[in-house]
Amino acid sequence: MNILITGATGFIGRHLTNALSKTYSVRCLVRGTSDISPIKNSNIELIYGDLLDKGSLRPALEQIELVYHLAGEVYSRRKRDYYTRNVLATKNLLEVCEEIGVKRIIFLSSVGVYKPVTQKILLTEESECDPLTYYGKTKLQAEELIKSHNIPWVIIRAPVVYGPYQPPVLNRFFLDAFKKRKVYVVGKGDNLRSLCYIDNLVEGLVSLVNKTDIEGKIYLLADNSAYTFNEVVKTITTLIKNEIKVIHLPNILGNISWKISNLMFMLFNIYFVELYVLKTMQLHWECDISKAKKEINYNPKVSLEEGVRRTIDWIKMTTNR
Repeated sequence: MNILITGATGFIGRHLTNALSKTYSVRCLVRGTSDISPIKNSNIELIYGDLLDKGSLRPALEQIELVYHLAGEVYSRRKRDYYTRNVLATKNLLEVCEEIGVKRIIFLSSVGVYKPVTQKILLTEESECDPLTYYGKTKLQAEELIKSHNIPWVIIRAPVVYGPYQPPVLNRFFLDAFKKRKVYVVGKGDNLRSLCYIDNLVEGLVSLVNKTDIEGKIYLLADNSAYTFNEVVKTITTLIKNEIKVIHLPNILGNISWKISNLMFMLFNIYFVELYVLKTMQLHWECDISKAKKEINYNPKVSLEEGVRRTIDWIKMTTNR
């Protein structure tokens, strides 16, 4: 099986590349400005190109049977980056995949495509899609593009993914808890959130390579259980054997921060992920993974305690503690 991975140098991409390259022939599309150190030791082929340059995609896709499309924009301040990197880039990739005759594309999407939920309701693959953010809107647009092209597809929607080499925006919560022994939470901290430890997600993604009868399907991949912020903090407290002070901020702060974020977005096309995070602390994002368990034998083995322990060990290593 000849596989191409986009976004291979990112947080999820580096883990997936390492896992797939142990068994399959893997090629990675990387930009000339990309830091390839996360994947340079893997048994892979590097092709330099850019999803915004269709001409550079043809050599990358030659003889490729399966594409894992992970590349996209998540944390940019600029509105246009979300459209170009999530929508236009996907459009270019799909068009060349059709020309080349790629047999399947697996697209990593997000639970950000769903309508925000304020009650304890399980999200399923059939839940209503009405994204809160422009990021979510562009991921949903990318999904629709994939469905409209003549290429067998599988769409994976994931919640917050955490673990070693996680991005700085996510790492901040762990660093505050681990180093400062203090975290801020909007509301009571009892909102249920599904998380996904990186190894659980990667195992699910790798299992799709040889699965049959899954074309044209969407799957939610997450950990076995959803957790509240209070449960996550309690788990960290137990592991570091130090009390963590939880400062509960009023719910109105989440609403105000979101209004400010929208105003900045409308007036200046500037996006603040930090303000979005405050708003999402008021929401429930609990995923039902029963479809993935039944149809693709998805079995997330790493628990919250083990996942947090591994993440803390990585933080200790990277901060020389």
